Amino acid sequence: MKIAAFGHYPIHRPLHGGQRRVAAIARQARAAGYIFRYVPIYSTRGYRDGSPDERRTAVPEALLSRLHDPQRREDLHISDTLKDHPLIEGLIRELRDFAPDAVQFEHPWLYPLFAEALDRDPVLRRARLIYSAHNVEAALIDPHWRAEAEALEAALVARADLTVAVCKADARHFAHLPGAAEVVVAPNGCWAPDPETVPSAPLDGPYAFVAGSAHPPNARGYWVSFGDIPGFLPPPSRLVVAGGMTHLITADDRFRRYAQMNAEFVEPLGVVAEETLNGLLHHARAICLPITEGGGTNLKTAEALLSCKPVVAMRPAMRGFEEAERLSGVHVADDPVQFRRLLRDAMTKSIGSERRPDEVAQYGWPAQLAPLISRYESLAA
Repeated sequence: MKIAAFGHYPIHRPLHGGQRRVAAIARQARAAGYIFRYVPIYSTRGYRDGSPDERRTAVPEALLSRLHDPQRREDLHISDTLKDHPLIEGLIRELRDFAPDAVQFEHPWLYPLFAEALDRDPVLRRARLIYSAHNVEAALIDPHWRAEAEALEAALVARADLTVAVCKADARHFAHLPGAAEVVVAPNGCWAPDPETVPSAPLDGPYAFVAGSAHPPNARGYWVSFGDIPGFLPPPSRLVVAGGMTHLITADDRFRRYAQMNAEFVEPLGVVAEETLNGLLHHARAICLPITEGGGTNLKTAEALLSCKPVVAMRPAMRGFEEAERLSGVHVADDPVQFRRLLRDAMTKSIGSERRPDEVAQYGWPAQLAPLISRYESLAA
């Protein structure tokens, strides 16, 4: 079976959650014996580390100013920016030559560029259409653009032979849209750490660890959960912050206002290499999930669960992982005061974790994506 997938970011070096999910889908599909071809159509301003093959399908430099027009949204309006461009004409020709059994869209944004060809081309109209959703996009978008996003997502769900949701709540939403066909839930996960490998410790001393992309809700969750200064942490422990969210924190006036005190409690690392991330997770005394908003499910939650470390989470972080709240070492707060108390208890070892790898294997990518991977073959039959 041949699957052609389209998305609006490269996955050569996956960093944020969306990239990691698509990379995992590609890896699991290929491991199952499918021919999986992923084509990213993306902005090189936002993603500078695409592979040479990925850069071949990036948005042309001449169109980037229009794509990044502050009066527009890069994701919602990428199809309008590229319509009738030779890049898309060439990709449709390549798609026809590939003759896929299924065409999969990660997020809905690129679907309008291929909709007509998928309906009318004698080769492409035989392909099954898969909408691989990462959220209910319209629920998260600025109200000014919500109706446009709702219409796009509804059109794709109505046309799709299969819609993939990351949680049951999203699946219920898609299933109730007019014309919806089959909806399958394939939650987010992560790769389990190698039990035979002990990564080196990137830092000395006890620390709580939080990581996240430069997605603005990650920063908002940080301020709600930790406050202006995480001074509730018992000395000599620190809060280590990694990922793209780091700059959002350190550039904020709240961080700068108390720069000297934050320097005592916060270790901002920025984007780190994968081996460093593994070391930070392995040696952390507690993993923090200060997620207070958003949709879908969060990869960082799966990552925290598979670490087998004490997890201190705000309740929205457990969306789609509710059954994991019964596991040892998973501590869930309903408000910032409770979150800080639980984290302090974790850092003083008043609370801990006895989770075993076999108890959390179900949150790894192979298990989480199995409902999607198993549907590919029957979809093409």
